[in-house]
Amino acid sequence: MDICNAIILDMLQKVDGSRKCSGIYYILTGKKTSQSLSDSQWFEIEQYYASLKGLTLDDFNSIIDELYKDELIKLKEDNVFFVTKKGVEFLGEIKDRYLFIEKLNGLKYASIEHKCWQVITLFVQSLSNSLYNNFDFSPVIRDREAVEKVKILFPRSEQQRMQIASHLYKELNIVLQTCDTEGAEIFVKKLSGYKRVGNTFEQSAREWGLTRIETVLRFRSVLHQIFKSMREQPEMYPVLSSLIRDFIAVPALTKSALQTYHLLQKEKDIQEIMKIRNLKLSTMEDHLVEIAREIPEFSIYPYISEEDKERVILFYNKTRENKLRPIKEAFPHLTYLQIRLVLAKEGGKHAVGNGT
Repeated sequence: MDICNAIILDMLQKVDGSRKCSGIYYILTGKKTSQSLSDSQWFEIEQYYASLKGLTLDDFNSIIDELYKDELIKLKEDNVFFVTKKGVEFLGEIKDRYLFIEKLNGLKYASIEHKCWQVITLFVQSLSNSLYNNFDFSPVIRDREAVEKVKILFPRSEQQRMQIASHLYKELNIVLQTCDTEGAEIFVKKLSGYKRVGNTFEQSAREWGLTRIETVLRFRSVLHQIFKSMREQPEMYPVLSSLIRDFIAVPALTKSALQTYHLLQKEKDIQEIMKIRNLKLSTMEDHLVEIAREIPEFSIYPYISEEDKERVILFYNKTRENKLRPIKEAFPHLTYLQIRLVLAKEGGKHAVGNGT
């Protein structure tokens, strides 16, 4: 089965008939709306967000038709499907082949991966050539921001360059050992160096007998693992951290939510922000939930007491209830916004919308 079919089938299983196919498509192609972002965490499909950015709607619908004809999915209602027993069994059979997908996190990293890769590959190419005293080479990246970043960070002396090269090699080696063999090889061979131009995705796909899409996803899974490792233990990856930490530090918010966040930082209250930005209350609440989910230092205590927060967490941990309405019924004095904020702050799951 093609990896696109496998991804869509797995998403349909996780969503379990709770969303229309259009919602699945928006997540796959990385549509940056509050609904798509929230659904990605609600259904634990963060890895699939923006995983198939170039997928056309016609191709998506063709895959749905294939899965339906193969009796892997069944129609629940208009544009809503659930996975059949045959489909569940099939996912179990192919699980081991696609384990690398677990290292993807498009929700966190899709928006920064390209910039980070540009800096990493240009730095590696420049460092490799400089170690052979070759300063007259054609750079693989000409993006102004990436070039300026590398210029600022590039070690000046030969001794510094040798030390940095050694450290960077060790840092990358640590991460690559946690990745699948194909992904690690694809990543390494895509790097350019002294008298060596990195592979294209097409070249790597032919070498490994993979489709181009799977090749790209395996490469991206390695990038995402680098980002994750660096965020969790920055002290272990000082060189990588210096190259890409500024990109990773940017909150993964929609543009509109980011504007709201900037106003909150200026100590504007909800009513002021709604007036300044001409926002509906529902939109403002979506922004607050998005901010709570994405920004660790954002406090929800102006909106809910610590005691109520702990009660909601206790109820959720006990019942594993994945709908908001039963939680609201258990705590009628709380608003849906308060419940969504608690669940968003506790990991981002189950904070989609009123009553769902």
